[in-house]
Amino acid sequence: MIHRFRVQNFKSLEDTSVEFGDVTVLVGRSGTGKTNFVTALGYLRDYLYFGKPQKPELKDWKRLLPATKRACHMSFEVEFDVNGIQEPFTYCVTLHQGGPPHPVARESLQLGDRTFFAQVDGKWKVEPQLVSVPQPGQPAIGQIPSISEVVIAYTALTTAVGCYDFPATVLGEVDQRGGKTRISGLNDDAGNYLQTLKEIVSNLQDLNVRKSITATLQRLNPSVSAVELDSIQQPKNAVVGHRFEEKTLALTLAQESGGFRRFYAHLLALYQLPPKQTLLFEEPENGIYPGALELLADEFKAAPAAGRGQVILTTHSPRLLDHFSADQIRVVVLDGFQTRIGKISREQQEAVKEQLLEPGELLTVDEARIEDTESADA
Repeated sequence: MIHRFRVQNFKSLEDTSVEFGDVTVLVGRSGTGKTNFVTALGYLRDYLYFGKPQKPELKDWKRLLPATKRACHMSFEVEFDVNGIQEPFTYCVTLHQGGPPHPVARESLQLGDRTFFAQVDGKWKVEPQLVSVPQPGQPAIGQIPSISEVVIAYTALTTAVGCYDFPATVLGEVDQRGGKTRISGLNDDAGNYLQTLKEIVSNLQDLNVRKSITATLQRLNPSVSAVELDSIQQPKNAVVGHRFEEKTLALTLAQESGGFRRFYAHLLALYQLPPKQTLLFEEPENGIYPGALELLADEFKAAPAAGRGQVILTTHSPRLLDHFSADQIRVVVLDGFQTRIGKISREQQEAVKEQLLEPGELLTVDEARIEDTESADA
């Protein structure tokens, strides 16, 4: 689980740090930097895994820098833990001006008080304890397969992170033609959803996974009896069974409504095997029937305790926000040209806890304010 993520010089994030819980909801007006913050975490994941950003719009280094700076380094710092390891990890990396594939300016990995490696400007400050030491300059975290703690940290920052912003066409025929696996698990666009579903339906050791997904879909649409594959060997379609009296009507998933498919895509992300450690969702309310948002919120909140991953999401929906607590909300504001993120003001926290203010009203009636902004004005 990621406890804190600090970003410097990524778009509007000149120096922004956020503390996360098991479930964290980012709210704020359009253009304040919510997407920039989520994108920054995805950028770090792809940089460490592929050596470069994957999305075309992120490949132009100059467009990634703050509007007020023409040239600067870009830095990321992540504090996180992993089940089974008592102490927290801290990973830091600073990218040189110009970005990938240029060498890193700085990089370090710590577990508690122990430093596994640290490099500065192409020289080892703390050399990895290896017989054959990799050359400094490139990220070392993915080049030390013989130290298990380093491999675990690398996994937690790469394949264990899912960044989801599902399009209206998700789980449709276009996605079936597309899904090349880029990172293990459900792809960011769910293009490999047939493989993800295959792993779920093939898991006979834990039938509760498929039962839980079906039960949630039945709350959305009582006629749904199952979602299965047309073939275990070479699946070409997911088939949704609709029960009417004594008979079942089979429809391909592509024949279902866009809202149903988008809802189901979120369930696949939450229930994929193996589960992710951190799941990021961009505006999950888009295209989904408003009455189903409570179901989606329940799934988000249940995921961490069930071992299905930490959930971080952005939203503009008052109805969705109503289902989260004041402690789970983080406010995103634009202060000049810089994004700032923090907990809601103490006054608003108390109002929500005392039920004088509904969480959703932080987007409508009493616009959410950052805690330290109010304190500074006092």
